[in-house]
Amino acid sequence: MPCGEYFTDYESRMGLVRWRTQKIALAVGLPIPFIAPFLLGGGTTTLLTQAYIFAIAVLGLNVILGYAGEIVLAQGAFMAIGAYSTSRLLAVGAGLFPALAVGGLIAALVAVGFGLPSFRVKGFYIAISTLALQFIAEEWFFVNSQLAFIHGGTTQSVPSNVGLVGSVGTLGTTVDKYLLALVLLLVFAMLSLNLSRTGVGKTFRAIHENDLSASVLGVNVFKNKLLAFAIGGFMIGVAGGLFGFQIGFINAEYFTIGLTLEHYVMLLFGGLGRVWGALLGVGVVTLVQDYLNDGLNFLADLTGTNATALLPVFFGAIIIVVLAVEPKGVLAGLGKIKEYLRTWPFAY
Repeated sequence: MPCGEYFTDYESRMGLVRWRTQKIALAVGLPIPFIAPFLLGGGTTTLLTQAYIFAIAVLGLNVILGYAGEIVLAQGAFMAIGAYSTSRLLAVGAGLFPALAVGGLIAALVAVGFGLPSFRVKGFYIAISTLALQFIAEEWFFVNSQLAFIHGGTTQSVPSNVGLVGSVGTLGTTVDKYLLALVLLLVFAMLSLNLSRTGVGKTFRAIHENDLSASVLGVNVFKNKLLAFAIGGFMIGVAGGLFGFQIGFINAEYFTIGLTLEHYVMLLFGGLGRVWGALLGVGVVTLVQDYLNDGLNFLADLTGTNATALLPVFFGAIIIVVLAVEPKGVLAGLGKIKEYLRTWPFAY
């Protein structure tokens, strides 16, 4: 007589939640983030909201870099496009969901435009193409007052109380923004998980591993690269719009190359190409960064030096250690520990 857990059909075997322990953990753990804002302070709730928003942006980066293998150095620019577009639409009373959708679509179109060189080049050269977008957005476009008729001004105030669609379903409190960011994160996380299991996701993986082999097998490499840029750009643009709505104002200084590198740290730390790795990386890096900021601010006040400049050094050292010990990220390392404990004390 069979014992333990086993599968009797292919659909069960390929399910997102397959094991009994996973189902129990989901049932117990899923309500916790929805209850958390009513138990935590306002500062912690705001920090978690920002973590959820950054997680959406990192998931978008994961689609482009982790799935399709295209290096993108314009994360900050894509978020800025989404933020400024959303702000402009909110100012005319369009509602939050239409504003976020349009901001995401504009970011996706720009991402596709700067992904066009992938027809002829790849790797480092695509990175330079997207880095050009970052410099254009950061150093010229969004700080140029003569172009204010397009972006609305370098510094803008975002309405704090807006409806989901028009004036219907007004949001504005800290808890409202928290729950909105959480729900959208869950939606995009589910989309990312399922994308990796579809034919499109497998095509992205094939292009990532060897685009020449994928082309020989009949894959339209250029088309699918642009599709990855569009999907990832849309998610990053939505995250930018949410970020502007959460903090209540936007400025070009928030969307610099430093933000791009920060998201790279989050993705590489958790695990490239893994949805749970991206979420883990964002959570750990955000919480550690907040803790270190408090400590470094205290040290700066005590010594009179700019101790906060040590923060990038700390994260740089962490990334070097992680890539040296486990190049696939912390999540892959935890998976190895899990497999070891599953077979211990036997070697098979």
